[in-house]
Amino acid sequence: MRYETIIGIECHVELDTRSKMFCGCSATWFGAPPNTLTCEVCLGLPGALPYPNRRAIELSIAAGIALHCETPEHTKFDRKNYMYPDLPKGYQISQFDLPLSVNGFLEIQGDDGTVRRVRIRRAHLEEDTGSLLHAGGATLIDFNRSGVPLLEIVTEPDLRSASESLAYLEALRERLVYAGVAHFKLEEGGARFDVNISIRFEENGTTCWPPLSEIKNLNSFRALEEAVAYESARLWDEWESGGELRTRKGKITVGWSPDQHRTYVQRTKEEVDDYRYFPEPDLVALAPDRAMVERVRAALPEMPSDRRARFVAQYGLSDYDARVLVSDRALADWFETAVQAAPGEAKRVANWVTSELLGHLKASNATLQTIKLVPEQLAVLVRLVAAGTINMTAAKIVFADMLATGRNADLIVVEKGLAVVSDEAAIAAAVDEVIAANPKLVADIRAGNQRAIGGLIGPVMKKMGGRANNAVLDRIIAERVK
Repeated sequence: MRYETIIGIECHVELDTRSKMFCGCSATWFGAPPNTLTCEVCLGLPGALPYPNRRAIELSIAAGIALHCETPEHTKFDRKNYMYPDLPKGYQISQFDLPLSVNGFLEIQGDDGTVRRVRIRRAHLEEDTGSLLHAGGATLIDFNRSGVPLLEIVTEPDLRSASESLAYLEALRERLVYAGVAHFKLEEGGARFDVNISIRFEENGTTCWPPLSEIKNLNSFRALEEAVAYESARLWDEWESGGELRTRKGKITVGWSPDQHRTYVQRTKEEVDDYRYFPEPDLVALAPDRAMVERVRAALPEMPSDRRARFVAQYGLSDYDARVLVSDRALADWFETAVQAAPGEAKRVANWVTSELLGHLKASNATLQTIKLVPEQLAVLVRLVAAGTINMTAAKIVFADMLATGRNADLIVVEKGLAVVSDEAAIAAAVDEVIAANPKLVADIRAGNQRAIGGLIGPVMKKMGGRANNAVLDRIIAERVK
């Protein structure tokens, strides 16, 4: 590439609160009938006064701690003034020079395979705006979202590609969800991001770094991936062709059209002075209590990257298994509860969880909270297999029954007579019958095709009701066909 892409991201995340930032209206706005979750405060009616949501402040501090940020001793709310249809007051209550969290970072794997530290400049708390629907030449406004607590997390320009940007957002989503701060559901508008993108290159021995473009309101990872590729190439083409980029002084705001797969210019970006920030006169300044900050810190769970590393070190899992298990906090908790009930069997438990359990959840569209099986029951099943009481064929039958009924594994084994049969005479008789019925398979095995043995094992197991002792069965077959 003739140029280096320089990227910084402003991610707006709705916090997981029951009420809005400065009033008592419900913050669960997605899917509600338009303009039904409003009051005089979030509509900005004359005489209405805001009062801050304590839970939103605590969640914001928790997010900052999860992102390795500092929590300043003094912070405040400010008015950010601008006129737009989805902002009924004509200003947004936000934070300007004293945000709740500063100087954090997240670590991701860079495109070169090394660990890249993405610096987080600030994470400030504000209120969300209403939402617009453009249809049939008209614009409709829904104020249900107006006033929902919104955390804006701003990085330094430390990212160098769309893939690194996606890695950062995935890591951010993972941490915020784990911390219980946000659901981060892009499909429900729970998170959106603005991408600041510019290009840097050498020309005639001089480093050139033209003004950037800010791609606004991206709401999917796919949109980010496509928009970054398009806009960086567009900036380079504009420079090469001698376009306006060579003389432009400030940045511009562009939108992304998913239908046309291109960006389009919206406006010249406002500078800080244009917003005429000043301290919010209706709210007092905040001084986060140090004891409260430490309580929030202590209440945070183990973060995903730390938990993955521990799963590998403590349980001997592969990096792949650790990533699958830790991808969902509830799943990781479920796994660890099962392991505690089956000490020394972490790998077996992990195999059942990542294959059979996740396969069932996906196929049935169920969740861990809705299934009847509990971790301790899986632990019993694993112990039965490890002890040789049942084989894997029987174990899968038991597992299916446990999912359907919620009964314990040992009871199902007794009721269905699934305990392993180790009677060598009975197994040998079944093997002899199968061998007599499959002379070609036997010839293939004796000719060196050891994979053909599987063709004998299945029929024998069928004759034995799936209960034959695997070790005994393998030995007898080997003796018969050598």
